[in-house]
Amino acid sequence: MPDAKLQIRNLDFYYGDFRALKDINIDIPEKNVTAFIGPSGCGKSTLLRTFNRMYDLYPGMRAEGEILLDGNNILQKNVDVNLLRARVGGFPKANPFPNVYL
Repeated sequence: MPDAKLQIRNLDFYYGDFRALKDINIDIPEKNVTAFIGPSGCGKSTLLRTFNRMYDLYPGMRAEGEILLDGNNILQKNVDVNLLRARVGGFPKANPFPNVYL
């Protein structure tokens, strides 16, 4: 997609040796709403965390493949993750009762 702001190419994501995402390929256009819908545990949040490399905060997690933001691969080691996170924000769903389960 020529007007894609974010291009995901052959993305795999690992929690240690467990591959949680396999061969993800998506083009996300600029100035559009994109929804990821699926059951609990299918990888929606994991995929979103790759867009700003929040997984870097946790040992043993890694992404392979390419995530191109304006044509630049954000998975390269030389990417300034603080600048990346300033451009690609994440908005977790607020939970007023974080320790209460039904």
